[in-house]
Amino acid sequence: MYIKSAALAAVIALSGSTTDAFGVGRTQLSSTFVHQSASRHISTSSFGVAHTRSAGDIAIRPNSRRTASFNMLLDSNSGIEELEQMAKETDKMTATAQKSPGLFKAGGMASVPAAAALGFAITPAGPAVSAVVAAAGAVGGFIGKSKLDSATEAAARPALAQAVAECGVDSPDLPSRVAAVKSEFNVDDEDFADMCAAVYKRYLIGVVKNPIAKTGEVKELKQLRAGLSMDNLGTGIAHAEAAREFYRQTCLFTPEEELEDPDHPDRMSIDKFLFLSERAFRQAGETEEAFKYEMSRVAKAFKVDMEDALERVTEVAEPFYRRALASTRAKLETGAVSSEMLVRARTSLGIDEQTAYDMHVTTFNDEIK
Repeated sequence: MYIKSAALAAVIALSGSTTDAFGVGRTQLSSTFVHQSASRHISTSSFGVAHTRSAGDIAIRPNSRRTASFNMLLDSNSGIEELEQMAKETDKMTATAQKSPGLFKAGGMASVPAAAALGFAITPAGPAVSAVVAAAGAVGGFIGKSKLDSATEAAARPALAQAVAECGVDSPDLPSRVAAVKSEFNVDDEDFADMCAAVYKRYLIGVVKNPIAKTGEVKELKQLRAGLSMDNLGTGIAHAEAAREFYRQTCLFTPEEELEDPDHPDRMSIDKFLFLSERAFRQAGETEEAFKYEMSRVAKAFKVDMEDALERVTEVAEPFYRRALASTRAKLETGAVSSEMLVRARTSLGIDEQTAYDMHVTTFNDEIK
């Protein structure tokens, strides 16, 4: 007992991972926590999803008997699922542009023959007069350059979402797949940056629809941001806009007073959003002034002040580090953990030195009892 306690003290004292040794590093692992009193709640979540906290289940629709197990909540990637849905959101002209982006590019360059051909392409098969009208409409401005450009850009957005969903955010091929969409649809830099931000926002909203926090999601957002070549400014705007949209949708189903309960699934999703935003801004190397600005915009969207927002972030992060410390105690004699791993775990989660010290003391006291 005393030897093990001394070893634990040494690891903690030297600390600071690969967090895999603690079971908190990989997205697919059960590196999650649920508030203990959350079992009381069965509520309709944002975007029409009902979470059943008693069994850790999620009901796809409020009145549906169809439920998924707690493990499905852990293993599913709701961000990818959101992008798959985004990829399906097309109208007739957009769908045509997705199938024939080259034809739309030619039409967008105001080439009369190409525009006429495009008129035939998007007009349903029928009497010859329909083809004549389609061609004349294209030549006459019914399908003008701006309309073609708009259709092409509208088609590029779901195509980009589909490319990310198929490739995966952790794939080294993601940047090239993203660049291929930009080239295929001939989208200019500014418009494509907006498209990338839209995809990032949808992925983020998809992730926080699931109130169960996973440490791997921090890494996923970082990988997605890199794959989409988003800068700090664009990331900050995307988080702020996604926060406003998520809160608006949440309040369609959940009264604001219910969001005061920390154990309510929608409140947990909001706290998770704050945690992921804080990690995204910190890991991007923002200055303290820039961090406060970006974080305050997200907090304002959820109608909380900066101090409260950061407290909520800590409440999400601490259970992960507590798990790491518990794993340290359990695996101490196996040699599978080290002080360096604890340091990396703290850095990944954003645990400050004072909080870490207090948690270390508690862990050591639990060991020698």
